[in-house]
Amino acid sequence: MKNLPFTKYSLTGSPVACPICGNVKSKIISKYDRRFKILPHSKCDECSLVRHEFMLSDEQLAEYYSKNYRNDYQWVNSGPTSNHIKKRVSEAKTRLNKLRPHLKKYPKVLDFGCGSGEFIDLMQDSGALASGFEPGNLYASYAREQKGLDVQNCGWENYECKEKLDVVTAFHVFEHLTDPLKAFKKAISWLNVNGLIYIEVPNMANALKLKGFGSLHMAHTIGFGRYSLELLGAYSGMVPLEVFDEFDIGIIFKKGQPRPLDEIKSNSIDEFNDINSKKVNKQFWLYSTLKLFGKRFKV
Repeated sequence: MKNLPFTKYSLTGSPVACPICGNVKSKIISKYDRRFKILPHSKCDECSLVRHEFMLSDEQLAEYYSKNYRNDYQWVNSGPTSNHIKKRVSEAKTRLNKLRPHLKKYPKVLDFGCGSGEFIDLMQDSGALASGFEPGNLYASYAREQKGLDVQNCGWENYECKEKLDVVTAFHVFEHLTDPLKAFKKAISWLNVNGLIYIEVPNMANALKLKGFGSLHMAHTIGFGRYSLELLGAYSGMVPLEVFDEFDIGIIFKKGQPRPLDEIKSNSIDEFNDINSKKVNKQFWLYSTLKLFGKRFKV
């Protein structure tokens, strides 16, 4: 009954300003998520960041991820499955190959929201001193007890950084947060002077153009594009060292002088220019119809 269509979720939040630029004006792009649950999403008028119109509190979100997230979206009540591990190992190899040209010898690396620890494991094999933290207790326990990895079971607010780091990575994590700017600045505080932050998130511009509101759901509180992710770094004095603009978006950030904020915001607005409620609704039904007949839709 918890996922009955056209009803609200039991967890409900409050209206918020844009979590990056602070603008209070936005436009609703969808009233529903992929389950046909009532979950309004809006697009910031100033920077086009997509977000839940009613954002959960940090306490609500922390409880959801520590206890319910894996069961709710991956239908598992235990540690990671063999298929999950196989997929994450493959992803970890791809990500390491992207990061490798920017690594010094024997780097100190922290994986922010490390899941079951596959990237940490691979980094250690490559010679890094790698650790991580994960709010989900089942996955954190697996990483520690089954893999013997240095993983704390906590969220970013409670993570205890014992020494300065060369790299912080966060793969498909920042779209789950309520305050990405605060989290980003916290990650910067853990870095050495020339430290890097490598963030990868779903590109919401691509996802909405492909699936419409079928790409929206409870677990993803924020939807970044190529330029709103750059904007997140810019507000913290970080600039792209390398950009991986694929279906998902990844940026390796370094400290530097960002482009003018208004310029980045303008790029982001252009990226999401044709994203509106009519388009998002129409695209969902087009994608669903093509999928029903075994056809693929390309962005």
